[in-house]
Amino acid sequence: MKKLILGNQPEADEPTVTKMTMLRGQFALVAITVGVIYATIVMVQGEFNFIPWHVLLIGGSALSFYLNRSGKHLASSLLIVVLSNAFVYLFSSVNRPQDGMFFFFFLTNTLTIVLLGHRYKWLTILLILVTVALAIFAYLFPTMIAPVPKNISPQIERTIFLINLVISLLFGSYVLVILLRANYQTERKLLKQHEALTKINKELDRFVYSASHDMRAPLSSLLGLIAVTEKTTSPQEIVTCLKMMRERIGVMEGFLKEITDYSRNVRTEVDKKPLNVNDAIQASLSSLKFLYEREKIAVTINTTADLMIQTDEPRFNVVLNNLISNAIKYYDTQKADPFIKISASIHKNQFILSVEDNGMGIAPEHQVRIFEMFYRATTRGEGSGLGLYIVRETVEKLGGVIDVKSTPAVGSTFTVRLPVH
Repeated sequence: MKKLILGNQPEADEPTVTKMTMLRGQFALVAITVGVIYATIVMVQGEFNFIPWHVLLIGGSALSFYLNRSGKHLASSLLIVVLSNAFVYLFSSVNRPQDGMFFFFFLTNTLTIVLLGHRYKWLTILLILVTVALAIFAYLFPTMIAPVPKNISPQIERTIFLINLVISLLFGSYVLVILLRANYQTERKLLKQHEALTKINKELDRFVYSASHDMRAPLSSLLGLIAVTEKTTSPQEIVTCLKMMRERIGVMEGFLKEITDYSRNVRTEVDKKPLNVNDAIQASLSSLKFLYEREKIAVTINTTADLMIQTDEPRFNVVLNNLISNAIKYYDTQKADPFIKISASIHKNQFILSVEDNGMGIAPEHQVRIFEMFYRATTRGEGSGLGLYIVRETVEKLGGVIDVKSTPAVGSTFTVRLPVH
């Protein structure tokens, strides 16, 4: 049904717009169906004078359907409202209120409000007043513009009344359901936006405080080292100070990169494309090779060369790089054979990535908090506490989840689960 009504139109970003497009198309199809049903009834009764009117109704409804399918929504809406008013007036003004045609005036007004609504406020009010006026005139001043049926039996009369009543009730109820559902979705959207803004405001407060603290420490250290360098005359001491300055700058650079990753994840939309997982792992390891080779950490990969998924490559790389670099950073210096095992597979239409190490491990009381912003489970290293928070936020943005299993002094396994498509 959706393909029939929308045609090649892309679905609108706002769900209500798509629903209104569907409603216009459905009403046009209902009007065509009603025209065919009534044309059949009057032909069976031998009332051929009605046929041109029903053909006009079918043709006008088909034109409205075509305009709606072509994206000309206002023209389609106006044609629907004008056709509805015209035909309901014509067929209700033949001094036969027992046919139940007056039910359709209510349906016409409801459609006018739904299809035009707040976007065309004054036009909507005008058309509502026109419909009310037509209903009054049709009842008080029958015009007999349309042919008056002559050979309608009481049984057919009751059938026509019942058809009009059922169509009005069903379609009127459907229109109201559309309105209620649209309101519900709008409320849900506003609630989610409010929750997101509340979360962002809280994180921003913490971010400003912690970021200023984390930036101040290396800057103060740099200022101290510069002061020492200015006063000393020892070449060896100058070299040592420069080396320490480079390390401080490296810490600041890493922190700024994490801020950039966080900002990019929050502000940019997910852009999923085909990704070779093995190639992504190899690229990540290549960029970190000097770290794990320096510490003599054995790295093994357990995946296939042709494993493909649909995901956002920059975000996937952020997750991968953070998990691998953490495994390197917190390896256990007391163990003779430190290792990192990276596994990737697809199971039940779900992509599973795990990074396992035999490093320091994480105490149980820290495991529930390591994905919080600026939380650090150890004083070892000079991390900002943003890495795993960024990983969790990025994984959730990709529609997945992450969990950790860890035992102190034994090792940790981080597992990421993402949709394949």
